[in-house]
Amino acid sequence: MSFRDVVFYIGCAATWLIILPVVAVSGTIALVTYALFSELADMFLGRGPSVDDSTAREIAQRMCIGR
Repeated sequence: MSFRDVVFYIGCAATWLIILPVVAVSGTIALVTYALFSELADMFLGRGPSVDDSTAREIAQRMCIGR
């Protein structure tokens, strides 16, 4: 096994174990922050909730039941 192969495998391991979890966590934090601030903006501007419960319920039923 050459030195280049070892470096390649270490790079792959670093990508899977370090970089990808960091990207996933930062993406999750960005989505949660966006949702939180959009709900706060709707609340302060006097608009109703941005998510319609009946529509969300119907979408969930279609996904779970397969209608």
